[in-house]
Amino acid sequence: MRELEAFVAVAEELHFGQAAERLHVTPSRVSQAIRQLEHRVGAPLFERTSRRVRLTPLGERLLDEVRPALSKLEDALREARRSVSAEQEPLRVGFANSLPERMAATIASAFWRAHPDIPVIRYTGPALDYLDWIEADREGIYVSWFPFDPGELGLPRVRFGPTILRGQRAALVAADHPLAGRAEMDVEELADYDFMYPPNPPVLGQRFADAWTPPVTPAGRPIRRLHRASGRLLEAWLAGIRDEGLAHLSVTNVREALNPPGVSAVPVTGLPPMLLVSVWSDRFETADVVAFARFAAAVGAREGWLGPPPDHAR
Repeated sequence: MRELEAFVAVAEELHFGQAAERLHVTPSRVSQAIRQLEHRVGAPLFERTSRRVRLTPLGERLLDEVRPALSKLEDALREARRSVSAEQEPLRVGFANSLPERMAATIASAFWRAHPDIPVIRYTGPALDYLDWIEADREGIYVSWFPFDPGELGLPRVRFGPTILRGQRAALVAADHPLAGRAEMDVEELADYDFMYPPNPPVLGQRFADAWTPPVTPAGRPIRRLHRASGRLLEAWLAGIRDEGLAHLSVTNVREALNPPGVSAVPVTGLPPMLLVSVWSDRFETADVVAFARFAAAVGAREGWLGPPPDHAR
């Protein structure tokens, strides 16, 4: 499967690096898979030069045969997993711990009442735990924050549900920070303070990192972004917030959800909202997973969590 997936990706991209990005693996892994497949076939499938990659005639014939067969096989595996779901395998639903418990409980309880035939295991985890679904195949579904519609990321192995909640952006600061106690701040004021800016996960790209913590304000004023924290846990950020006087862009819901001592959340006006979205692996997509994602979005609409249209903040 991996060899055939690599072959189709390179055949469609005609670029080993782009194929590797599409499959979320290293270029060397793609090259190794192609070499192994060519060894199985007994002849080259690609013509490679320093400037271009193209299919050999044999590679073109193989692509015509493999692409529909691979698609059919993936459909068969997906259907098999749906059958497993029909046999009452529990649906694992994770919620970011930066979402208030009352909101997570509202979604889960309403789903249980509407679908008593679907057993659900609910848990919480760090907001960035959705990387487990993006970087590797994983069962279940996770509900967390994204700085824009994650469907625009073009990730081939994951699926995203409709938006459940639009959360106002907030600057997390220490209790003695100049911003602490403010009712709100304008986006242009971000340029006056230092913000923590972690190395962006390569699979999500620079656009994602810039959407989370912009490099400039709408008026073009540079925002001072400092690499001070990494990892998924809020504890990794608290040292920079409390000890170094840095700020961190997040969402206002964090204050209610986690209530970190000695930290204030100052709402920021003028930034697009954070989006609460469901994410799951394409390889473990089931009817129950899709049903939960759609139901959660319906609950958000019913509860008024979507707020005004997002264009108001742009």
